[in-house]
Amino acid sequence: MYILLLTLHLLGSVVWVGGMFFAHMAMRQAAHELLEPPLRLPFLKRVLDRFFRWVWLSVILILISGYWIFLVLFNGEAGLYVHLMQGLGLVMVGLFCFIYFVPYRRMGIALEQQDIPAAAVQMAMIRKIIGTNLVLGLVTTVIAASKYA
Repeated sequence: MYILLLTLHLLGSVVWVGGMFFAHMAMRQAAHELLEPPLRLPFLKRVLDRFFRWVWLSVILILISGYWIFLVLFNGEAGLYVHLMQGLGLVMVGLFCFIYFVPYRRMGIALEQQDIPAAAVQMAMIRKIIGTNLVLGLVTTVIAASKYA
């Protein structure tokens, strides 16, 4: 049971953090270089539409598997590294929920109204928060890996 839960936990983490890395470090710059805002912003919104479905699934997998391992298999007893991962993970979930329910929704409304400047403001906020979440995800990964070093 532990191996299955850990595998689900890791897969959720890889999809979420890897997706943020790709979007933030590669796709965003390419879109910025090749597309003007009236094309770039709807493109990025469509990418986020698809990516965020996977993030929701990843968040669910990470939380269920992580808390199952921590509370059921480890009886709520674990080292500092687990508490650090848990705290950083909850901050990441909170930041993702904020992105999803505030600037992402506002961006969608702005694009429906063809208000490109307003959509750009929301995309800039999304980009900054995803950058923060990416750093938190990478730090969490290092903490997890350091347990086995």
